[in-house]
Formats: sequence, structure tokens, C-alpha cells
Amino acid sequence: MTRVMVVGAKGRVGRCIVAGVEAATDLTLAGVIDLGDDLGAAIASEKPDVAVDFTQPSAVFQNLQTLLARGVHGVVGTTGLAESELVQIDTLAREHNVACMVAPNFALGAVLMMRFAEEAARHFPWVEVVERHHEHKLDAPSGTASVTAQRIARVRAEIPRDPTEKETAPGARGGTIDNVTVHSLRLPGSVAHQEVWFGGTGETLVIRHDTVDRNVFVPGVLVAVRGIAQHSITQPGLVRGLEPILWPQG
Repeated sequence: MTRVMVVGAKGRVGRCIVAGVEAATDLTLAGVIDLGDDLGAAIASEKPDVAVDFTQPSAVFQNLQTLLARGVHGVVGTTGLAESELVQIDTLAREHNVACMVAPNFALGAVLMMRFAEEAARHFPWVEVVERHHEHKLDAPSGTASVTAQRIARVRAEIPRDPTEKETAPGARGGTIDNVTVHSLRLPGSVAHQEVWFGGTGETLVIRHDTVDRNVFVPGVLVAVRGIAQHSITQPGLVRGLEPILWPQG
């Protein structure tokens, strides 16, 4: 039985993860931690194999330092980590011979959406990303939108844009990540939604993913927990996204 600790267990996603772990026959819940609790003491007491973090951008980096230094594998759904922090996480995980998966989105449909968008970007010259989340989301753009834009840019030399275009209201055309335009919407009644719009001669392709219930993240999180615990991930260090487990051959 893999012992799983949930950090951020009282949050909206955290509660879903706790229920998912409790329902799994091959996992056992080894502690529920919330902001303000003593994570180090909980680890010493409960001895988890893997910890799942769905907390806040302001807390996740310190949480990971505590977990990895104590030899606990990490599965992280909290977005907002800077690239410099991810580099430090990779170094710390290697030092302590553990793996830490940081994924922008654990919904399996969202992972497929990003993969399909990367493939479509090889064939369509114009592309923009539109993401929509609830009004309390702390970071903009979302981690999913940022990674989507980075993956598109990875396979595209450039994204065309009319040089004569002028914004009469600054910011109306959104922001850019690696030269890919990204628009962020924050509205009540939303959970997590993203569309990737592609344009070509005489046609438009839209790849869309909608999250309507936070339980959508549970299957992907459990896939990650099992993958790390069962050594599908064989190398210590930072693991970016679910893809190494879903498509181990690339």
C-alpha cells in the first residue's frame, strides 16, 4: 500500500483528492495537511511515501523543500512556480533520490488538449490561446495556458501578426508567452476552461477543454501517485507533467 499525504486537504481540489485516495484500494491516506499546519512534524509522524500538493503559489515552494528534504516524493498541482524554483526543486529531488512531478493540469482531457495543440501548431500559421477560470484564481495566465503556449512555440519558428495592428485599448490583444498570444478571463461560474484557436487559409480549428467539476483532477493525480510509487518514473528529479507516465516512449 502506498502511503499518500494530501497537502491543502481542506481546499476545493484537496477535498476531492482526499476522497479519491480513500476510495482507492491500493493507496492509504497518510495525513491531511492544510496551510498553517506543521508539515515537517506530520511527515515524521505519518511517514508518507508520496505527498500531493494543491495549496497556493505562496506556499508550494516551501512545502516542496520540506517534503523532498525528508525523502518524500511529490505530486504538485499548484501552479505559479517560477522556472528558477523548478530548477531548485530538480536539484533538491536528485540530492534526496526522489521524484517530484509538477503538472499544469491533471485533467486527462487537458493533457490531451495540450498534446493535440502542439501537433496542430506544426500545420497552422496563426494561433491564440484563450483560458477562462473562476474569479478567485490567483495566477494569470493559468499554468495550463503557459505550458500550452510554450509547447506551441517549441514547434513553431514564429507566430505571424500584422505589424500594422494597433491596440486602441492597451492590453486588448492579451499578453504573450514565447510570442504566442494568450488571453485570460476570470468569471464567476467558471472552473477551468481553455480553447486553442488555429487559423489557416480558409479554415479555423479550435481545440477546447472544459472542466465542470473539480473531481476531474482525481484520476490524473492518482495516475501520477501510482506512477511514482511503482517506479514508472525511474529517475530522481523534476518530472514536468503527466506525459512521461501516459506516453513513456514519447
